[in-house]
Amino acid sequence: MGAKDVIFVDGELSSQIDELARYIGELKGASDVAAFAAEVSSGEVPSNIIQASLGGVLAKAPENKLEAVYNQLFAIVASQGGDDGLSSVAGEVARDIETQAESGVAGIRVLNNLYNLAGEGRAQAKVFESMVGLAARTQLLGTLVPLVTRLPTMCSEWGVSAEDSARIILSLRDALDQAQLSSEAYEAEIAFLQAVGSASDKAVAVASSAIVRFANLAALCDLDALASLASVQELSQRNNALGDAGLLLNALLSSDYRQWLQFVAAHGDQLKALGVDAQKASDKMRLLTVASIAADSLGQGVPFATIAQAIDVAETDVEVWIIDVIRSGLIQGKMNQVARTLLPTRSTYRTFGADQWKLLAERLEQWKASLEELQPVISNAKLIAQQQAVQMAGTSSVTITE
Repeated sequence: MGAKDVIFVDGELSSQIDELARYIGELKGASDVAAFAAEVSSGEVPSNIIQASLGGVLAKAPENKLEAVYNQLFAIVASQGGDDGLSSVAGEVARDIETQAESGVAGIRVLNNLYNLAGEGRAQAKVFESMVGLAARTQLLGTLVPLVTRLPTMCSEWGVSAEDSARIILSLRDALDQAQLSSEAYEAEIAFLQAVGSASDKAVAVASSAIVRFANLAALCDLDALASLASVQELSQRNNALGDAGLLLNALLSSDYRQWLQFVAAHGDQLKALGVDAQKASDKMRLLTVASIAADSLGQGVPFATIAQAIDVAETDVEVWIIDVIRSGLIQGKMNQVARTLLPTRSTYRTFGADQWKLLAERLEQWKASLEELQPVISNAKLIAQQQAVQMAGTSSVTITE
């Protein structure tokens, strides 16, 4: 905390309590601030000063003073009741800031300080929930996005129940949805499936939603991150628990573009009921099909005509699709515009299972065989170089001029 933020003078704890109590009295518009401060400073000080600050009194302090006054409050409560005392009131204080703070930026800074000071896991969970609520209310959810992928670890560290973990993660997912941050909402659903698993009664709905999001959102291309989740695999194998969403997932995993079109024709009504955008999903399948072709042809030139036929586009449009696939991170490679070929150097599989491991083993064997074939050539070249060095040493002379 910088000096410009400090609004209370250093001194005895009693002086700091009196100073904060007077400030709260002024915010409340007390007729006799001194009497109000004396009442708050007597008896159970932590409880008195917390109750006096609630109801939006301290939360509506000016933005430039908000963090300082709450830091003073936290210091007083901690000094009187220890870390447990602060943990016991963290949820109540956080909820007041969530609903009453007028500055989202300052409010989130205060909640972040409270989160770090609370110490106890369940108290931290309550503070985090309030951070989500405040960020959503003040349109600052972007500040929490970096935490989405860490939620499974955070829930474990908090020691909260699976039910509480589900509520916390889904509250963030819903807030991200309302803010139209769909890709981030998808990441929250992945976090839910990692943290809570298939045992939750909400698991089927969340997994189905994640599958549909993957189909609809162009920015999402790592299908294995979803399909390889233990909870998703378990739901897929549990008496078709995922229903039509499970069929969609299987189609996304195993179809090429032409097979996908057949799937859409056969299950159009089900896809529409799920909320799948057929055009967006078909464009996604074109990208995945190109990635699959690249994975099967690493180090080999793939003619544009082959790609055009596979994804049903004009050959003149193939370059645009290749650029999109490379931009998505699914493949790396080079285009030869003269030869009209793609030379893939890396490709991402939709899922990495037994077939992919078998293919990898075969390629490693080919690589090993190639190295073994090169070994005699390298050894022979080395021997020739050594012989030439010896010959040159024997015929060379040194002339010394006086």
